[in-house]
Amino acid sequence: MCGGTAGAKMVHGFKSAGVDFDVIVNTADDEEVLGLYMSPDFDSVLYSLMEVFDFDRNWGIKNDTFNFFNWLDRYSSKPYIALGDRDLAIHVLRSFLLKQGKALSEVFMEITRLSGVDVKIYPPSNDRLTTIVGIGGNELTFEEYFIKRVGGRLESISFKGSENSVASLEALNAINKSDAIVIAPSNPLASIYPMLSVRGIREAVRSFKGPRIAISPLRGNIAFKGPASKMMSDLGFEPNPYGIAMLYSGFIDKIVIDRSDVSLADSIKRVGIMPIIFDSIHMEDKLEMKEFAQALLSAI
Repeated sequence: MCGGTAGAKMVHGFKSAGVDFDVIVNTADDEEVLGLYMSPDFDSVLYSLMEVFDFDRNWGIKNDTFNFFNWLDRYSSKPYIALGDRDLAIHVLRSFLLKQGKALSEVFMEITRLSGVDVKIYPPSNDRLTTIVGIGGNELTFEEYFIKRVGGRLESISFKGSENSVASLEALNAINKSDAIVIAPSNPLASIYPMLSVRGIREAVRSFKGPRIAISPLRGNIAFKGPASKMMSDLGFEPNPYGIAMLYSGFIDKIVIDRSDVSLADSIKRVGIMPIIFDSIHMEDKLEMKEFAQALLSAI
């Protein structure tokens, strides 16, 4: 279970290590831009599995060009989300398939097949989910908040559409047939909780009988990428691996933390979660992604 950047790293590691795995990816950051349906976390995972993900920028296709995107300036229609020229092919195809009446899970499967990827990537639900954050008395999507780097204290977070959403059968089957559940070191509030807000997914993870393990996205109170630490602090959660464990209480049995956070181990144990200490939880390059995945398998 993952969001975009951390998901891209984890799937690369698992694939390199020869693991048999499926992916359930966050879709609450999906946006419609210029009539095109965009699914940034799915795309990041897909591009990683295709070996074209830009790990330097942590989004998009490596060495992509932006002629189309820049040309939109001519028409005062340039969106806040960057559209790479090759990246556009996926957005156009996804929008076309959805307009044919296909469910999002069917679209994801069709695109992965056409991309030559044999790992299955599923949405938590075929229903539309949107993460909404409150800041400065206003509400906006998390995607806009994140990309535009909107300043100020976060006042609230909610998952629009989750109250009536139905879990996709593909995601539920993936959970039920698995030996273990791994939650990537994604932002828990922005990437993982939107999926857990879908009742069927939440219940399936809670009742799962095998090992359930999360990787902390924080070392100390610092996130490796993105606003996870600030969001947690703003919303009243301790911005450290103990706070991550508290957020995932009831959903995981184990959490991987960095050795520098070993002082939090006893506190984590007291909430019924077993801390697993790694010398490092930072995946700097592709070799470390593979080595981390191999170590994680041993820990499971």
